[in-house]
Amino acid sequence: MKKISLKINGIMCDKCRQTIKNAISNLTNIKDVNVKEDTAIIEYENDINKEEIVNKINDIGFETSIENFKS
Repeated sequence: MKKISLKINGIMCDKCRQTIKNAISNLTNIKDVNVKEDTAIIEYENDINKEEIVNKINDIGFETSIENFKS
């Protein structure tokens, strides 16, 4: 299992964190998502589509970009 983190702007509360977790948990190859403070920790197998993750988060009203991923 691989792990990557993604910094996200606009997270204000636990409901925001849960919304983000729900939005990206069902994307291809994602096994678990934990959102702490302003960062999503994503556990995955094989490859993930970072652009799809970024677009999904931006679509639900938060802000992030490909450059915010850190291994």
